[in-house]
Amino acid sequence: MNPNISKDGIGRRERKDEMRPGGHLSTWELATTGLVILLILVATYCIGYAIYALLGFLAGHQLIFGPPVEIRLIGAGLVLTGLAVAADVFRYRRPREVWISTSATFMKLIGRRPLWEKMARTEPFVPRGPYVYVRSPMYFGVVAIALGYGLAVVSLPLMFWAPVLACWYWFFLIPFEEKELGALFGASYADYRRQVPKLFPYGRRYNQTREGI
Repeated sequence: MNPNISKDGIGRRERKDEMRPGGHLSTWELATTGLVILLILVATYCIGYAIYALLGFLAGHQLIFGPPVEIRLIGAGLVLTGLAVAADVFRYRRPREVWISTSATFMKLIGRRPLWEKMARTEPFVPRGPYVYVRSPMYFGVVAIALGYGLAVVSLPLMFWAPVLACWYWFFLIPFEEKELGALFGASYADYRRQVPKLFPYGRRYNQTREGI
């Protein structure tokens, strides 16, 4: 008898996989996701700070930004908007589901899993809440918080960090995620993608009555 097969015909390795947090994701993989996110945030901040320092060097003096109080209030509003959007995501998706989904994406990003594999995902493709207005509301929230906080506390490095983050999301991470979601959900996601803005909401929304949903 195969030593990996028990009497009831269920593989021991399969049982071990079922015992892992997140199903097909190990504890190490889930923990590594947090480290990768932290490294990305640090790296993009360093790039933003390098741009700030380089511009100051080319100008021959430290860059100074003294916005009026109205601009600082707009910054505070952006922070609140970013926090509200992020919080609204968790009204419709449990934090554990978001973490598992993010971990699965990063495992695919580094080539450990194929795009079409669902892994530990159990969520159906049903856009709700902020996803009706923007395809990547969490990333929008992060960019809004970074830019808004920079304006509110008058920090040019933070203000340079925000567009670097936006470029990272826009040109690299979101396109990869959308390839994955297209592989998982096919025509439904393609129709959703055509209707809803990628990163910055500007009035268009998801129409669930269209054909292909």
